[in-house]
Amino acid sequence: MTTPKAMSSEELLDLFRSRGMQVDDRDIDKINHINYYKLKEFAHPLSTHNKINGVVQISYEGVSFQDVLRRYYQDKNLRIYLIHAIEKVEVSIKTTLSHEMGLRYGAFGYLEYSKWVHREKYTRFQIEGKQYNLKKNILKSVSQNKSAEFVKPENINADGFPTIWLAIEAMSFGDMKIMLDMMSDSLLRSIAAVYQAEPEEFLSWVKCLHFIRNICAHNSNLIDVKLKTKPKFRKDWIPYLYFIKSKKNGMQTPTNRLAAVICIVVYIVKRINPKYKWGNIQRSIQSLCNNSEQMAQLLGFRTLDDAQKITEKIK
Repeated sequence: MTTPKAMSSEELLDLFRSRGMQVDDRDIDKINHINYYKLKEFAHPLSTHNKINGVVQISYEGVSFQDVLRRYYQDKNLRIYLIHAIEKVEVSIKTTLSHEMGLRYGAFGYLEYSKWVHREKYTRFQIEGKQYNLKKNILKSVSQNKSAEFVKPENINADGFPTIWLAIEAMSFGDMKIMLDMMSDSLLRSIAAVYQAEPEEFLSWVKCLHFIRNICAHNSNLIDVKLKTKPKFRKDWIPYLYFIKSKKNGMQTPTNRLAAVICIVVYIVKRINPKYKWGNIQRSIQSLCNNSEQMAQLLGFRTLDDAQKITEKIK
């Protein structure tokens, strides 16, 4: 096994060049400030791999360093624009959730989990564990919140817990997702109905967006994302999605790529604000496709036209 060694920026550029990438000497300004492995990650979908004498050889023939940079910067832009849309979804769902639970159970009724949890879905032991963690996280958030509302006597109970409306506001997206996952069918159905969705599909969308939000927040690679657990697709989205053929049984299934995420975001946000401006997201997708059918399919869209007009097509 070869021990990795430190390499200069010039040597790293030469490494890309030795594998067929079109590199300009001026590109050294970029590799001085962008990690080699980050660039290699964005170059991976554009590369080909062959085994020679049992060793995998990477080839970047036909790929320029500028192609890789374009993907890197557009990924950065898209993460910024997408997290803005996802935050709109998060705020809306939190508002809907707190309103519905407040009407049903009162200001502090949410603390009595037996009133609203799905008892057939989780064991008593599992419910107690989730309840403990959620309550612990709520108290931690309250202690860190500087809002005057969190110290008013009428907003806090004897144990230091806030009303449902303040608790939800202080919750993370992850804790909100857990609450939705624990809910009884009737409660979840009421919340999902606000977004014109069925409970099961709505929950799958929330879980997907939580995963994507974390990618955006931690500067990870968004455009090459592969969803391990596919969210539920609406039938009218299917015509716009690229289908993947299974190597095991030859069956074709809808993509697990970025296109699936875009469909979810567009659908939910349009329920919240039909006049939402999609220009930045749409331009980022178009730039990533670079007028290439292959690049559009790499993102999970069926055709280039679907990629270029996806925010218009999802109703």
